[in-house]
Amino acid sequence: MTSHDTAHGGALAPELSPVSRDMLHEQIYDMLKRNLMMGRFTPGQKLPLRGLAKSLGTSLMPVRDALQRLESVGSVVSTPNRTMMVPIFSTKELEDIRTLRSILESAALERAVENRTEEELAKLKDYVADICRSAEINDIDLFLEANYHFHMMIAQMSRLAFIGQLLEPLWMHIGPSVRRSVPNEALFQSSAQNHRDVYDAIVAKDARAANEALQRDISEGYNF
Repeated sequence: MTSHDTAHGGALAPELSPVSRDMLHEQIYDMLKRNLMMGRFTPGQKLPLRGLAKSLGTSLMPVRDALQRLESVGSVVSTPNRTMMVPIFSTKELEDIRTLRSILESAALERAVENRTEEELAKLKDYVADICRSAEINDIDLFLEANYHFHMMIAQMSRLAFIGQLLEPLWMHIGPSVRRSVPNEALFQSSAQNHRDVYDAIVAKDARAANEALQRDISEGYNF
């Protein structure tokens, strides 16, 4: 043991590995993934490698790796000139995503009604408040973020293993299209009411009413 070690009570300092580039790669991937799920990109939007790297303040490699990972699950596609782009899904593909969301989120909601805690309800209430406020002030960015967190919070409340991993690809696919649909003022107001109804039914432990409101929300969001 060295004198440096004994000066610190004889305990050996933990050997911490340097921060690897993999951590940066994961951060870039998570950031792009969340932006897709929250609808910060639009269908058909180009995602130029150099532009993204510049805006993120990083080199090309972690951005390229993140885009390739997103491409592998169909959340971005490559154009003929090799620029990545947010995909434009067909009507059938969007309907299929709606069907899968309905099945998975309904199952999660049923469990969430039974398993929710008061702390989780408080968070859910905050997201509802943000959604309602976004409808009042016509703030699409606030809506998209609160909407995403609301639905992911229900998934978390369900305690279903792997539910988040199953829902994330669907949300990456549909997030960009949600941005295109919500500027419809009537849909904005209807969505706010649907989220209030889901929350109220969860509080009341009324799984049937909660699911009816959820299905309205999912269906209306695809009628653009």
